[in-house]
Amino acid sequence: MRLLILVLISFSIHGYSKNVQEGYQIKDDFFKYKKLFEMHPEIVIDHIDSEDFEVYGPKGLGIWLDDLGIQKEILIDDLIVKNSEFLEGYPNFNQVESFLKEQAAKYPKIAKLFSIGKSVNGRDLWVIKISDNVELDEKEPEFKYISSMHGNEITGRELTQFLIKDLLEAYGKDEKITKLINSTEIYIMPSMNPDGSEKKRRGNARYVDLNRDFPDWTAGEANDYRGRQPETIAVMKFQAQRNFSLSANFHGGAVCVNYPWDSSYTRHPLDNFLQYISKEYSYLNEEMKNSRYFEDGITNGADWYVLKGGMQDWSYIWHNDLQVTVELSGTKWPSYSRIPSYYKDNKASMIRYLELVHQGAGFYLSDSAVNGKVKVVSLDEDKVIGEFNFQHGEFYKVLPTGTYKYLITGDNFNFEKIYEVTESGQLERIEL
Repeated sequence: MRLLILVLISFSIHGYSKNVQEGYQIKDDFFKYKKLFEMHPEIVIDHIDSEDFEVYGPKGLGIWLDDLGIQKEILIDDLIVKNSEFLEGYPNFNQVESFLKEQAAKYPKIAKLFSIGKSVNGRDLWVIKISDNVELDEKEPEFKYISSMHGNEITGRELTQFLIKDLLEAYGKDEKITKLINSTEIYIMPSMNPDGSEKKRRGNARYVDLNRDFPDWTAGEANDYRGRQPETIAVMKFQAQRNFSLSANFHGGAVCVNYPWDSSYTRHPLDNFLQYISKEYSYLNEEMKNSRYFEDGITNGADWYVLKGGMQDWSYIWHNDLQVTVELSGTKWPSYSRIPSYYKDNKASMIRYLELVHQGAGFYLSDSAVNGKVKVVSLDEDKVIGEFNFQHGEFYKVLPTGTYKYLITGDNFNFEKIYEVTESGQLERIEL
């Protein structure tokens, strides 16, 4: 009977990939259990510290751990969100929705609110666009922030609302913010997982971990929608319609910036640049910069822990969107009274990171219906950065300062352009 139970539990774990119905804190001084869990890709490992880490899985995970003799504790964050003291002051979904609608109505010339889809339970997945000609699709660098794809990591949902309000209020008054809004198409999504946040849990309404639900390039998965959650599909479709070149997604449970790759120990072709832009964020946040666990407040994703099916890697592999993950607070669901101080710590970083979208080079064609490919070569280092698709007659890439050759090809054209990338960037019109 004991063997049968083990077999059934093992089958349950293997049968519910990405399911995070149960979660535990594991004490593991020498990471001997971590190696065991890594043999089970259906188990999610998260937030590794020097002595412990979190594990998530389907119903039955706790019994399986007990049978293996592995000591576990209920996650402290799960206990916190059951304490009404920590829930007091937080807006619910309807209140967040009302706030976003109010901001868009108050600043209609520079703010536009729209839904990119629905959650499992039918809640709108709201995105606000901020730009000087908000109704137009201008030829400008495109940037996005997404938060709270894990529903119980709530800090980013609140901080993005603070940022939206401050950006809109500062337009026409603050020179730097005005210039940023005039020259950028900014998209902010405060809550990718509203069902999870309403239920105060990591997964969505189906207990699926959305940050394990994107196509995994290391496994050779296709960039398609089959078997994925509606929240994931909505973001995938949204990304496919735009030309984002820089973005970040906000999480909680630690304080650091996590840069690609998450899913491979191989270094990203822009590894040094990724460290640079991560430090541009972390150095303006004293707690992050002075982290005792993460040097300079940053970490390579896979060096911390390997994550398969994450949004961060997917965004670059398929869409040339350089993305980092920002862990905002050591507690996933802090007391709401602490939220203003978290925003104070992160506001300058959030704005500085947004500015970095202009450190790059690109072009837009006279015919906006043209698609093609661009091979980007660093002339300073004599190496190929990569080959990328472009659509809607435009392409823009965030890059380190230096000189680059773009080899641009399409059905009826083939030409080269040389670009000098500075902190102010370069974007030019090309006649075909």
